[in-house]
Amino acid sequence: MRHLARVAGGAAVLLAAATPRAQEPEPAAEEPAAAVASPGDAQAEGVEAAAEPEGAAAPAARASAPAREPRPREAPAPASPAPASGDRGDLLPPGFRERVRVALGPLEIAPIALLALQAAPYVGDDALGQAGDSAEQPGFRLRRVRAGLRGDVAGLVRFAISTELAGDDEGTARIHEAWAGVTAARALEVIAGARTVPFSRSAMTGAGDGALAERPLAVRAIAPFTQVGIQAEGHFQDRAFSCHAGVYNAFQRSDQFYAGPSESLAPLGNRFEGIAVAGRVATEPRGPLGRTLQDVARSPFRLGVGADGFFSDGGARTLYGASADVLVHAAGLHALGEVLWTGASPKAVPTQPIAQITSVSSLALVFEAGYMLIARKLGVSGRVEWIDPNLDIDDEGDNLVLTGGASYHAYDDLVKAQLEYTHREELGGLSSSNDVLLLQLQLSL
Repeated sequence: MRHLARVAGGAAVLLAAATPRAQEPEPAAEEPAAAVASPGDAQAEGVEAAAEPEGAAAPAARASAPAREPRPREAPAPASPAPASGDRGDLLPPGFRERVRVALGPLEIAPIALLALQAAPYVGDDALGQAGDSAEQPGFRLRRVRAGLRGDVAGLVRFAISTELAGDDEGTARIHEAWAGVTAARALEVIAGARTVPFSRSAMTGAGDGALAERPLAVRAIAPFTQVGIQAEGHFQDRAFSCHAGVYNAFQRSDQFYAGPSESLAPLGNRFEGIAVAGRVATEPRGPLGRTLQDVARSPFRLGVGADGFFSDGGARTLYGASADVLVHAAGLHALGEVLWTGASPKAVPTQPIAQITSVSSLALVFEAGYMLIARKLGVSGRVEWIDPNLDIDDEGDNLVLTGGASYHAYDDLVKAQLEYTHREELGGLSSSNDVLLLQLQLSL
């Protein structure tokens, strides 16, 4: 009997050891790494686990409940098709230029680059650069080579510094712009340094953002462009109203009207005395027009209207001017109209030699229109200018300038090619052969 009792006790111990305990379930086998549950599956499983009762009764409940089929997982979204060979459109989408910047804490820095190469296969025999013609002989010209940086510090301070490396035949580097601006109020900024004077919409538009390779001849002859001083500007209600006002060193200009004013960066200070003031008001009531004169994106109807003026009390001349402009964008169409007037009066005792001996008033009208045949890709434009450098005299200086051309844009205007022909007709005196056929290849960032 004792022997049978020992055998029965041993069998009971072995049976108890072989039976799994309910409170210690076996750990689930790990799934392969490739079978990773989606976030939605993980969340659903977590909810199910939380709904299960705790304690020793749970295994029995699970055992009595019917087995559930595993919940089907959602099919993964199809992957985006890879871009076709040679198609880089996805890499450089519209607006990428504004996003090319490096953040260093509160400081954001972006590059400035503008490279323009011009080729003139045909140039009239009488073309002259000093008279405003784009070329004097057939051949190539490195029109613009600019490099620099612009930045922003926490939205409170903006700055830009860039150089022009194609300023003359020697390729001497000179400052193109160098300024810093401080936000004085929500929409008001005070800017000091060398910057474009707020005069003429065409002059204030970037050199690489025009519909044609060159700005209007009238604008190049009248606008003061970059000068050294302090200015304030404000933009309100998404540019529904904008205003600019500034004070600068007095402007200087050449005796030759078409050579235009000098862009004095004052490395030696205000050598020829005098102060200039300038101001502009503008409105874009239907929203901002954007960076370019062309309506490259074929946007809804937009309208911009502006008026400005300047007065310069220099040591050699008193200069004064005014202009007004209208720009329209509508479904790929752009139309620009500008009127510019300026006057110059010599001083009795000029601080530098000049040939001018009497007051002169000048007037110019500019009209430009174009259409984007393919949005952000292909456009055509034409421009008409009427220029009278001296309203008191009728001579060969009175010009009618006709320019027409086409432009091809790639990678959000990073690369642009422009082909245009300019016919210049002298309205008084002798007629000159100064037409120019021009091809320009440009990189702008």
